[in-house]
Amino acid sequence: MKEKKEFFEKLAQDWDKEHQAEEEVARTYQFAGKYLPLSRGERVLDIGCGTSRLVPHITRSIGDTGTVIEIDFSIEMLKIGKKRYNTRNTFFVQGDGHCLPLRDHSLDTVICMAFFPHLSDKSKALKGFASVLKPGGKIYIAHQMNRVELNRLHSNVDGPVKKDLLPDQEEMKRLLESEGFMDIETREEPGLYLAVAVLK
Repeated sequence: MKEKKEFFEKLAQDWDKEHQAEEEVARTYQFAGKYLPLSRGERVLDIGCGTSRLVPHITRSIGDTGTVIEIDFSIEMLKIGKKRYNTRNTFFVQGDGHCLPLRDHSLDTVICMAFFPHLSDKSKALKGFASVLKPGGKIYIAHQMNRVELNRLHSNVDGPVKKDLLPDQEEMKRLLESEGFMDIETREEPGLYLAVAVLK
């Protein structure tokens, strides 16, 4: 985990520049609006938030009465996000996706966008996500690539993310069910990997 944290700390500035092109930002907002629906007043965790590209979509959806918690293990990524999106109801926390510094049953929604493959112990992470969600709360695991596209990308990268792969749809369902999630829906197509589930 230390090696992976150092990898993303070094990547932060270049990552932000690379993903802030106007066309890509617009594509991300469009994706979030279509696949990550939220309601006013929700308390939302954006886990593995990186430089917080989802914050404008989340805050627009949840309004002034909602809360968004941005968690990432890269302090450099968080600094960039906080500088850009430091709103009253947005909180930036350095933390590990395997051990969340949050109260049990305190959130309505967990968004895990472009992060799930980087979790070394996916079952432990999902158990933690389930613990902070209220009963009936939702989790969204999403990528702007399908499994084959993303796994090919990571396998061609030198460094600690080389083996960070997405599970297939059946394995994802099994992982979610084993941690108490139900009403599981998965979808995969070119440019999309999505798993949505509700906590029992």
